[in-house]
Amino acid sequence: MKTLKQTNSGRMKPKSFEDCLIQYTPMVKSLIKTLRIYKNYEDYYQVGLVALWHAFEHFKEEKGSFSNHAYTTVRGHLLNEMTKESKYDQRFVVVDSYKEEVHYHDEAFLFEQFMSHLEGVSSLQKQILIDRFYLSKSFSEIAIRCNMPEASVRSSYLYALKRLRKQKTQD
Repeated sequence: MKTLKQTNSGRMKPKSFEDCLIQYTPMVKSLIKTLRIYKNYEDYYQVGLVALWHAFEHFKEEKGSFSNHAYTTVRGHLLNEMTKESKYDQRFVVVDSYKEEVHYHDEAFLFEQFMSHLEGVSSLQKQILIDRFYLSKSFSEIAIRCNMPEASVRSSYLYALKRLRKQKTQD
């Protein structure tokens, strides 16, 4: 035969905190679910239980029913914790440790190798490609240096790339 444990109507404070835990733990879990907390569940559950203890300790009967007080206190603590965690996540980003790789290279060799790929384009197109890739200049800087419109520099650049791609596919 099952014995039903009597619970108070929620108006009165439970006699002990253990009774309070038994009666209001489902409410804490329900609030976590209602607030759609899916990560760090255990942490939020702990915050909810601490809030329930806080509600149990600071309840005043003249202010209303215990169930409303417990609900409001637990929900408030959970929302505060969510706000804190959100601010923390926005301010701090976890970065994996990284290894700085140092590459040593011979500038003259790289330039000669780069120049060897530019066979088959005009001298103007070579200069534009060198400025763009090797010297990392913008199209506007190249246009000023070559004394020509930026659109013409872009056009020459694209035509040179097209020609080089065509050459590489034929090889």
